[in-house]
Amino acid sequence: MTTDTMTELDVLMPMHLELDSGGGIVSAGRILRRILAGRRFEDCFLIDRMPADATAMTALMQRIARGERLFLRLRDDPAITLRGQGQLRGDGALMNFGFGIALARAVRALGLSDADFAPSDMAMEFLFLHEANQAVMGELARANRRLEEAREVAQTLAITDPLTGLMNRRGFEAALDLAARNATATPFALVQLDLDLFKQVNDLHGHGAGDEVLRHVARVLRHETRATDRLGRSGGDEFLLLLINPPCAGDLQNLAKRIIRRIEEPIAAAGVECRVSASMGISLSRDYKIADPVRMLADADTALYAAKEQGRGRATLSVPQV
Repeated sequence: MTTDTMTELDVLMPMHLELDSGGGIVSAGRILRRILAGRRFEDCFLIDRMPADATAMTALMQRIARGERLFLRLRDDPAITLRGQGQLRGDGALMNFGFGIALARAVRALGLSDADFAPSDMAMEFLFLHEANQAVMGELARANRRLEEAREVAQTLAITDPLTGLMNRRGFEAALDLAARNATATPFALVQLDLDLFKQVNDLHGHGAGDEVLRHVARVLRHETRATDRLGRSGGDEFLLLLINPPCAGDLQNLAKRIIRRIEEPIAAAGVECRVSASMGISLSRDYKIADPVRMLADADTALYAAKEQGRGRATLSVPQV
């Protein structure tokens, strides 16, 4: 091959490669020369899907003779694939390649620019479209994440009491239904708690003081229960507790007394000292053949009013009718 011919090939086909019959490099375009960096063909490339019993040159020549497409992988970076076609030329072969789907990676890895490609090659246009597509996909992914986060926040808000941060009635009932379905394996206690003397706080000191009292009660409940338990405010001064794997009746009564004692501590609210107490009614899933949430809520409510009739500031265990 003359020097003029090699120059012409370099201008028109910067990704061409000509090999002799022994695999020696006769000519290579400027992009291929950057990959080869003075090395031999076999030291730089792997022939994709090459038969185990064939040499690299034999497999390459056979594919060219059959008119098949050629696929080469860079040994230094197998993720970069060259695809192309060739023609037999005397005892050797002349081939021309492109990067295909590996274009973006190859441009970054080899430091290529538009000037390195043939003027007729749409490589940079495809790269621009690829980068634009990646940018759009990235923005869509970020938008989807924001939507998912907003959905999760909305779902949380939908089951949360905004004043105390506890579950609202809807959220608590969902947790109770789930606990009831698993009650055979995991027993639970259902507690209804109603504040005593709360109306006086609202009447004497206003709703701002009443709201602070409710937040104080929520803090007490969080402190005295476990992470596995569920807490809710069903409305007004009424709270609900779902205690998973509760202790024995005696220890449960002690827990209730401790909660009531903490609630009865003086509360600084709206510049005044407020005092309230609490009454509690408790039903236990193990007292039922089938843990029915509706019945357990009714029995806990009955036990709550029994506690109030006994003088308030008390906790009463329900006695289900068999």
